[in-house]
Amino acid sequence: MAVLCCVIYSCAKMGQPDGGWYDETPPRVIKAIPEDKGTNVNEKRITIFFDEFIKLDNPSEKVVISPPQLEAPDIKGVGKRIDIKLRDSLKQNTTYTIDFSDAISDNTEGNPLGNYTYSFSTGDKIDTLEVSGCVLDAENLEPIKGILVGLYSDTTNVAFTKKAMLRVSRTDSRGRFVIKGVANGTYRIYALQDADANYYFNQKSERIAFTSELITPSFQG
Repeated sequence: MAVLCCVIYSCAKMGQPDGGWYDETPPRVIKAIPEDKGTNVNEKRITIFFDEFIKLDNPSEKVVISPPQLEAPDIKGVGKRIDIKLRDSLKQNTTYTIDFSDAISDNTEGNPLGNYTYSFSTGDKIDTLEVSGCVLDAENLEPIKGILVGLYSDTTNVAFTKKAMLRVSRTDSRGRFVIKGVANGTYRIYALQDADANYYFNQKSERIAFTSELITPSFQG
């Protein structure tokens, strides 16, 4: 059993250890095709360019795409760029987010870029609301790492057993999550140990947590 809690809301440096200067500067994004936060995008191939050689660590586990992709995308780090090929059909008038978490670092010192998210929309606007929170183990209140957290706009009590989540995130080592690119509306939120990667609850062995209250993201003034 798990406990789900949530909140709703809308620099590099150089050191000098022994032996000389140590580069603590993470990679910097210099360009993306299609452009980051672009609208009316219908291209399923994405390339992100950096100012230095990068490493991409375990993208199948660390990189989270919303809406969730039922057919796994190809995500590769090559030199100074990341190549992404989405295999699912793109949905109309939908904001897509590709959250890299801590998967990107420089190739020399391993300095992480951290919390980089690329986004685009197939419509004429980008949804920018976020839902954040944490997932804890109900028995000991310890954070649960790597559990899937997702939203449903279908607020019936059975949607989570029949449909894939609308938007998703994964918890970090402290049990925290941020679901990005959320549109205005009312949602139910669930945390799921998704054993078969279909983004909904369909096995008794899958751990699940939820709140009984509906959530409505809004901009903070």
